Amino acid sequence: MKKKKFFLIFILVASICFALASFQSSPISRDPYMQMGTSDSIVIVWRTSRTIKPRVLFSEKLENRDREVFLEEISVDRSASLRSGDEDERSYLFSAPEGTHQYSAHLKNLKADTLYYYTIYDGDEAIAGGDLEHFFRTYPIDNARPLRFWVLGDSGKGNEAQKEVFQGLQGYLKKKNISLDFYLHMGDMAYRNGEDFEFQENFFSVYKSLLRQVVCWPTIGNHESYTGKVGYRPYNDAYVLPTKAESGGVPSGTESYYSFEIGSIHFISLDSENLNRHPAGEMALWLKKDLEKNKKDWTIAYCHHPPYTKGTHDSDTEIEHIEIREYIMPILESGGVDIVLGGHSHIYERSMLMDGAYKTPTSSKGVILDYGDGDRQGDGAYIKRAGIHPHEGTIAIVVGNGGAELSQGWVSSVMKKTLLEHGSVVIEVHQKTLKAVMINQRGQIRDRFHLVKSIKGE
Repeated sequence: MKKKKFFLIFILVASICFALASFQSSPISRDPYMQMGTSDSIVIVWRTSRTIKPRVLFSEKLENRDREVFLEEISVDRSASLRSGDEDERSYLFSAPEGTHQYSAHLKNLKADTLYYYTIYDGDEAIAGGDLEHFFRTYPIDNARPLRFWVLGDSGKGNEAQKEVFQGLQGYLKKKNISLDFYLHMGDMAYRNGEDFEFQENFFSVYKSLLRQVVCWPTIGNHESYTGKVGYRPYNDAYVLPTKAESGGVPSGTESYYSFEIGSIHFISLDSENLNRHPAGEMALWLKKDLEKNKKDWTIAYCHHPPYTKGTHDSDTEIEHIEIREYIMPILESGGVDIVLGGHSHIYERSMLMDGAYKTPTSSKGVILDYGDGDRQGDGAYIKRAGIHPHEGTIAIVVGNGGAELSQGWVSSVMKKTLLEHGSVVIEVHQKTLKAVMINQRGQIRDRFHLVKSIKGE
């Protein structure tokens, strides 16, 4: 009996040691996350602490894993410590830990609106995935089903408030038995200075359970701009963004601003922190071209600095906000934009349906098209004609309440709802209806509105 007991203890100890050794020897230093998704492709990115022989297997069924990404479709970037003297600094990771290798696997020729499971290998050894939690879904081609996405800003503190906001979202999704298709971040995801380790601790580690399944489409904040220079920052290392219209829209030639399309929605991400915001600037000229070619039913634009806010920042006194309002908003509203999202100000603010509020200081006089709350259960939904029509109304939302310290200076006259409360926004678009809800850190709905594209005028 003693021998048997000793043998069982030996087996248990050996198993624990083996598991610990396997865990300690894992080369993964940043868990896999999704990037630049389309209806027939996606990019999976991950980091290791050493060189590996990268392989990615995937399939529609977990047990099959019958498709493999060809080696030539897997690119690698390395930490600066591995750079030889004659190589361009832009080909290496800005400030990643010594010995870091970042792999990007491009999965192509996928079926639209289809769920795939994936596993990442080092040679023949699985090092990530291979379970029910590692999957992605390609985007639908049309608007046959609802598209649902998360909007969050100013979250990257690594504090309890940030984690509670994420938990509140998860509780809301579980209660409603729904899931997300993708994720928009309004910037300031890596406090204090947008350094590589801050991205890891305050963004990738916090949201890894979501990022392994859905794409985050970001805009750069002021805190991500403190480290490095335009185009060469930890922000640029973290994201694989469309510069050549890989995901729809017009090529921008830069990761600083870009557009992409998912189903019936055209999205535009702008850099309000680092670039010229004037109408004759490169970004504004590109924006005009992009909107001219847009044929989608819905248009949503976002940048870090919102055109209207009275939270921790004042859009009537700070130049970034003023120029976005005076120079960029006329372009967006001429292009029929429906929603304009922002962060920076640590508060939740949501406007009425309005058009033409470009003056400084901001006034609601003559610019409000519908003074109601936009809620079907309240004053009724906001209504616009179907299709793309200039100056038929925009709703501006500030979602800078993702985790940073809250503060409020005043209430903007164009806002219908102002909440000094941590939280985030979930937006659902299906056919002619857009629905948005603000979810607080306890998973409670604190604001809701509907925007309906009427069949009249089609």
